Amino acid sequence: MFTIIDLNYARCPLPFLSDDLVKKMTETIAIGKKCLLFFNRRGSARTLLCKDCGYQFMCDRCDLAMIVHTSPSRKLLCHHCSNESALPHGCPKCHGTNLNSIGFGIQKVEENLLKLFPEARIARIDSDKKRTEWLQFQEMSSAQILLSTELGNTLSIEWIDLVAFLLLESEIAVPEYDIEEKIYTNIIYNARKWSEICIQTFAPKSDLIRNITEGNYRDFLVHTLRERKSFSYPPYKELVHIWVRDTNQERIKDIIYKLRNKLELLKTPDIELYFDRELFTKRNNEYGQKIVLKGENLSPLLSTVKKEIFRNRWVSMERK
Repeated sequence: MFTIIDLNYARCPLPFLSDDLVKKMTETIAIGKKCLLFFNRRGSARTLLCKDCGYQFMCDRCDLAMIVHTSPSRKLLCHHCSNESALPHGCPKCHGTNLNSIGFGIQKVEENLLKLFPEARIARIDSDKKRTEWLQFQEMSSAQILLSTELGNTLSIEWIDLVAFLLLESEIAVPEYDIEEKIYTNIIYNARKWSEICIQTFAPKSDLIRNITEGNYRDFLVHTLRERKSFSYPPYKELVHIWVRDTNQERIKDIIYKLRNKLELLKTPDIELYFDRELFTKRNNEYGQKIVLKGENLSPLLSTVKKEIFRNRWVSMERK
């Protein structure tokens, strides 16, 4: 059974915890069953900003925002390289103290659940919670409310009667061509295991929601395949990302230009090659640039790439 809650009109005393969902959770707990809530954003807030000058706290090893964590300790954490620092009291740029946490993470949801259900036993399951396997199992077994990231799909817990996805858009925002397929599979998997599925969303009339609630896998498959064909994504075309990473940007430029020139000479007209010479990423003190290849038969080009990888430790390849 599916229940869709339209967050455009739902009353939410606390973010992403609507009155309708809270009522269902209360009824579930009252009959001695468990609630499993999914919210796939680690941390307490997505970023920390200075409201006076707009300074954003970024990881100095990566070009990513530091995530605000409040449990088990208050700190800023980079979710890519695990760089961390104490939660600051002031802005390093203007020295003001008007700092604001922006966005929501699973730790903030946990704090809000404790306000709404002060008597309930709540267990948060995510990769930030360092527990021994036995302690975690005990905590999950006794909990009435389980709050989890995607790790919840690996749980083997009985008496779950209600599964809720607190914000479907937090899943869809992931920049992957097959993200809707993953969401569909995840929700249907849980629907087959437990009694009731509750989905909170700002787009209740979307094709994805309709296909999920109607169990219409055929329409979902037809729509997905049509979309992938129009954008030349798998299974119609192969998709490969070739990365060059190093601490030295000039070395990256030299390697990637030479590799791109080789691939341009070898590729056939039906193969697409994308490359942005100005776009660098930074992860854990390493810069990176990538070449994207799309085509029906990339094997001849990939053999060249594999030779380059064998000769050059700065080159890597990801087949999508």
